[in-house]
Amino acid sequence: MPDSILINSCKPMKEKMLTLIIFFVTYSSSYGQQNIVFADDFAEYLKDWKLVNTKEFTVSQDSGVISFKKKTNNRINNGCLWYKRTISNFYADRDFSIAFTANSLSSESASHLFDFQWGKMQEYDGIKRTVIYQLDFTLNKVRLGRFELHKGWKYYSWSNETTNPLISRFILERNSFNIYEIIQQEKLLIVKINAQVVYITPIEPLPGSEIGCLQGFKGEWQLDNLIIKH
Repeated sequence: MPDSILINSCKPMKEKMLTLIIFFVTYSSSYGQQNIVFADDFAEYLKDWKLVNTKEFTVSQDSGVISFKKKTNNRINNGCLWYKRTISNFYADRDFSIAFTANSLSSESASHLFDFQWGKMQEYDGIKRTVIYQLDFTLNKVRLGRFELHKGWKYYSWSNETTNPLISRFILERNSFNIYEIIQQEKLLIVKINAQVVYITPIEPLPGSEIGCLQGFKGEWQLDNLIIKH
């Protein structure tokens, strides 16, 4: 059974269809030879996502998207929503691609969009352990972070700090769906937004079968068209 953990504590149909068509054309061309291990367009309630409705956080599925929301400014309540989903047949220590569309509706931060995670999150197999990677997405840059229980965070460089000629600069807007792709291949992490490479960094693959997000800022974002491949 898929599961989720909470710690600390419509778009119009025409727009959705256009986004979905562009998304699948782009994604199929880049990683069409891999096997799909998980896919959800959130149009139905078939994948058993855990919904949350507390004083501080909301996770809801409606109008073909799943939404993550924090209701209070971080300076007032710095608690975070750590949301995870275990994916059968997904192995974070292998080559993989994770693709999805996402839309940031609001944020107390001027530039922050959302954080996306993968790895081993709070598994109880005799030892409580969390070791994950996280991508921090903003309106114009992205960076990788690594978190390990009892050791804390290690952050990599922001995408706008690199001189790699293969990386494209980008500027996004709120209230607009964009296509994101996270590729781990032969100890290299490649991130694409709207089919453009925006981030490349060496990576040491981690064990685990979870994906998730961290919601620390007041705000809301939507996730759609999730596809995971090996």
